[in-house]
Amino acid sequence: MKISIAAAALGAAALVATTAVPASAAPAYTPAGVCGAGYGVQRSKALPGAVTYQLYNGSTTCVVTIKTADKGKSTRVTAGLQVKGGGWSYDTGDYKYYAGPVKRASKGKCVRFFGYSRGTSYTSGYANCG
Repeated sequence: MKISIAAAALGAAALVATTAVPASAAPAYTPAGVCGAGYGVQRSKALPGAVTYQLYNGSTTCVVTIKTADKGKSTRVTAGLQVKGGGWSYDTGDYKYYAGPVKRASKGKCVRFFGYSRGTSYTSGYANCG
């Protein structure tokens, strides 16, 4: 009986080892996870192969473009943010999972965001003027 218990334990260990998630699996990035604790999504825009998100935490706006396709493969993506009255801030490059975060103090000011993926760009209008 001791042998069958040991064999069962060994079999269970082998099953666990064979059902582990592969090391090459793409991480699941979230907008708030990239921007940080306390940020909530205000608006977003779906693009081919990615989604650009604008988030806010009560004083600072954050923009991130998270890939929905070609995860783990370097492709050009961009996240951009402009606080009304100031210039644009961008993060652009050949990234595996996301561009950003781009953060700017924005309390009491209108903001707009920019995203780019797979040859398509989007610029929002000014909004979220709080």
